Amino acid sequence: MADHNITTAKLLALLNASATLPRKRKRLTREPEVQPVKLNKKRSHVTLAHLGESATGTNDADGASQAVEEQNNAADEEELDFDPENHLNAHITVGSSAGAHFSNAPRVLTPRTLEAISPPGTHSRVRWKTHRKPLTGTRSVVVSTLEDKDGEIDIAATASSAIPSSHFSHRFWKPFELRMKELPEPYRRLQEELLPELISYRDIYHNHLSASDMQQQEAMRDAVTLHLINHAWTARQNIIQNNQKLDKGVVSGQPVDPESVQDQGFTRPSTLILVPFRNSALRWITSYLNHFPNQSKTETQIHNRARFISEFSLPEGTADKLAEGEDLGIYPTDHVQTFKGNIDDNFRAGIKVTKRAVRLFEHLFGSDLIIASPLGLRFIIEKNQNDDLLSSIEVVVIDQADVMTMQNWVHLQFVVSHLNNTPKESHDTDFSRMKSWYLDGHAKYLRQTILFSSYETPHMRAFFTNDVRNLAGKIRFETRHEGVRIPEGIKQEFIRFDCNNAREEVDKRFEYFTREVFPKLRKSAVQSANTLIVVPSYFDFIRVRNWMMQDESISVVFISEESTGSEITKARQKFFVGKVSFLVITERFHFYRRYKLKGILNIIFYAPPDHSVFYPELLSFPFLARDIDGADITCKTLYSKYDAMALERIVGTRDATAMVKT
Repeated sequence: MADHNITTAKLLALLNASATLPRKRKRLTREPEVQPVKLNKKRSHVTLAHLGESATGTNDADGASQAVEEQNNAADEEELDFDPENHLNAHITVGSSAGAHFSNAPRVLTPRTLEAISPPGTHSRVRWKTHRKPLTGTRSVVVSTLEDKDGEIDIAATASSAIPSSHFSHRFWKPFELRMKELPEPYRRLQEELLPELISYRDIYHNHLSASDMQQQEAMRDAVTLHLINHAWTARQNIIQNNQKLDKGVVSGQPVDPESVQDQGFTRPSTLILVPFRNSALRWITSYLNHFPNQSKTETQIHNRARFISEFSLPEGTADKLAEGEDLGIYPTDHVQTFKGNIDDNFRAGIKVTKRAVRLFEHLFGSDLIIASPLGLRFIIEKNQNDDLLSSIEVVVIDQADVMTMQNWVHLQFVVSHLNNTPKESHDTDFSRMKSWYLDGHAKYLRQTILFSSYETPHMRAFFTNDVRNLAGKIRFETRHEGVRIPEGIKQEFIRFDCNNAREEVDKRFEYFTREVFPKLRKSAVQSANTLIVVPSYFDFIRVRNWMMQDESISVVFISEESTGSEITKARQKFFVGKVSFLVITERFHFYRRYKLKGILNIIFYAPPDHSVFYPELLSFPFLARDIDGADITCKTLYSKYDAMALERIVGTRDATAMVKT
């Protein structure tokens, strides 16, 4: 009740504020005998003068030249015309999944289903039901839908296994279908599995995409961008049709039912892509633009393409060592694909789709799609002290979540917590056209969240379970892992410590390491030297480092992602020549640098690494020296039952299950 009162108060404040402002998009009344004017002429756009910056965060120094450019491209700025043959299927806004899920009266949004998101302790007749559906090979999907305990209503959303071509604009579907047919079978199957789930508008979590398989990544992006374009296109088309309906009502003198034309949110941006680096954004926008080829009937102009490529690539003349050495195998493929190109992590840009053009670097409030890094969006939200820009996001894509865990996961959580909040300003909103569930504060219960990663962590699972609350349901793709291959002859030992409380796990691990594991290392004739200790968490690393530094007799050096180049060089050299016995590193250090560390004979994993490829990779480093036999190398891994996700990627799902249960 308190939340409802807060939302009501905010909306009343917005209505009062908007009533005092001049209406920029007021609909003109016309007498019946007056000849109707063109309905799709250029409309004025909301400006961002209060932001004081462009979509990428740079100052707009030449406003006059921008105004001239907009006038010269007025024809390209026109809103969409309703043309079923060239643009959309005639039934798209009525029969499509988007029309059903985001209509003014969504099927999944009822007083009964809202019981599912009631506060803890509240009696609810609705509960989440989960079942597993097998796919090809070792893969399956876990489906979560709402179930009514009383059996009075059917809440569960369903998705067809057939390719849903009728839900997409013919203009976009036909070129996509041709590209899909040319793909190798595994990538075509990925698209065939994704598309039905995408248009079901359920939340999607795919956690085993390969970080090194770029063709698989491109196939995924091609399917998802088709969904994003179709969603925004359908929404704008619906608005245009309702504009025509209202105009005809004025001309004929027959009033239109207000609820039949409630088709908008608080602001225009309805789709959002979150990626870690600019190079990732460049790949997504390239895939997005591939859906707009020049056609004989509908030629689409791409504005600011050269600028986008320039700003999201490395500066001209800058050497990209990763790209240059890609064919030489100097660095692992996944590292090259993640870090080659521009890896700036503070950016945002808007994309607007009009009748004849796609405009990159559109002002954010005038965009259909926003692509940004979590840090870039957090920066602008905190700078302007409002999250109005994200108030009407209906589909959000989070790609490379695994990379975001290596940055700062809190930034992503911050951005998601600011989605679909009631805005502080009206932004020239026509409240008579607003969907009722926006006004009720229920938009977040319809928003589709699509999460991609190359592996899964407890943080990701908790985020998908608790922070996304789509009433249409959830889909989680999963696979059975076979484990990694390591060099022959190496003796591996997995050491389990008992812990029955997740909140105590960090302390229990530290206690077991300092009391049981490390003292035995120092007493061992073999493992007391040439020993690498890998600590996945930076917070655990700080704790272990501070503990070791208290004992001056411990011969050790430390390297983390915060270490400078000179500090890294000195530490590596001391360890290699034997001046120190122990080298302690973080997983993030290895993620960002991927140095080949020499002088290793023993490896201790403070916890299983999240990146399973790091396990065999680090175990291969001792063989950089000559005359090293596998029997000369030892490896110990400390784990608890809460490490099950990381453990199964290393030893395989079957063995990990047994190890955790033992």
